[in-house]
Amino acid sequence: MIALFLALQIGAAPTSAPVPTFVVVRDGASVISVPVTISGGEPSVRADVLMRAMKGMLITGTNLHYTLAMPRARVDLIDGIPFAKRDTITIPLTRAPQVRGGQLYLPFQFVSDVIPRYIGGYVYDSPLGELRAFDANGAVRVASPTMTPAPRPPASSTAVAGATRSPPESVKVLAPAPAPRATTASRRSRKLVVIDAGHGGPDTGMRGPIGSPIWFVEKDVTLSVARKLATVLEARGMEVLLTRTTDTLIALSDRGRIANANHGDVFISIHCNAPGSNTAAGARERGFETYFLAEAKTEDERRVQDMENESVKFETGANAPKGDPLSFIITDMAQNEHLRESSDLAETIQTGMIDVHPGPNRGVQQANFAVLRGSYMPAVLIEIGFGSNQSEATFLSDQANQRALARNIAESVLQYLGHYESRVGGQR
Repeated sequence: MIALFLALQIGAAPTSAPVPTFVVVRDGASVISVPVTISGGEPSVRADVLMRAMKGMLITGTNLHYTLAMPRARVDLIDGIPFAKRDTITIPLTRAPQVRGGQLYLPFQFVSDVIPRYIGGYVYDSPLGELRAFDANGAVRVASPTMTPAPRPPASSTAVAGATRSPPESVKVLAPAPAPRATTASRRSRKLVVIDAGHGGPDTGMRGPIGSPIWFVEKDVTLSVARKLATVLEARGMEVLLTRTTDTLIALSDRGRIANANHGDVFISIHCNAPGSNTAAGARERGFETYFLAEAKTEDERRVQDMENESVKFETGANAPKGDPLSFIITDMAQNEHLRESSDLAETIQTGMIDVHPGPNRGVQQANFAVLRGSYMPAVLIEIGFGSNQSEATFLSDQANQRALARNIAESVLQYLGHYESRVGGQR
């Protein structure tokens, strides 16, 4: 049975414990209180004060870039962008860092979750509002005076900050950081393909054809093709997750989060194309193309990028992002496999559609698609054809043609995964 996914917003989980007025950073004999401020109903801490308490430093760069230089790690941030980056790891934040009154403020999640998970050497005790350092043996350097650390049982241990040890009973230990994708994939016998049917609900996507009464609606065609693709992939032994299974609106940013939360191996977003104008020339535009996430280089790539990203206007309370996260995320992706792998996946899918699609092959393209930004895995967006073109809209609406497209896309995904396994299998 095709895996069904309810339209739930998935993000980094904030702590459910009450937020303290101060966070106590306890490191050996050093005990420093860091004030917690509330802005817009959300708690935050000043980055420079937190860094001093952790024996680190806040470095101010150019173009709203900041670096938190700590003894164990360096973390890069951008004002207004809800991500942090350590080395090649991109970390989603519950709220973007913000500069207020000339000072950089971090979301409280950075203290309660990011530091223990991704920096290491600290554990956050939410009942006491303490961020406590561990020594090299994994023991809290100085226990809270109100508690007595429990002895460490030899047979039971908890992984914290990269070492095996048992913290005091009173210390709330956050779950370890998610394992690298390769490790997760190796534990699971079947690959998980996340299929995203573009648009949905009040966001109908493009409507056409040009020059005739409207009868082609993108959101319906993308969902139909997505379901057929899921059926083929499941029959071939893949696990499948659909970001939407009904005519509902899923925020662009949540689609990638759904894929990440379920440890997807591949993310595929299905869309239908339209030209930049409703002219006779526009009505003649035809063909199929596959995109991966990178900065758009041509006018046509920017046109498609803007068209698909426009869906954000349908999201409740959606605001235009402050700054462009693309350069930040691309920097991370360029340092690992995802950018290269997404390009290879796009090429494989594009080639696979040649035999079944009557339109011209428009090739592999690149653009800054919001739906692909948060997908930390090989991810592509497929424009399966122009619903604005009379003949191509007719082709895309036919159930048999949809099955043929789904079959060839599925075969391409399987081919890509086979090649990927052969390339990296020896590294696992």
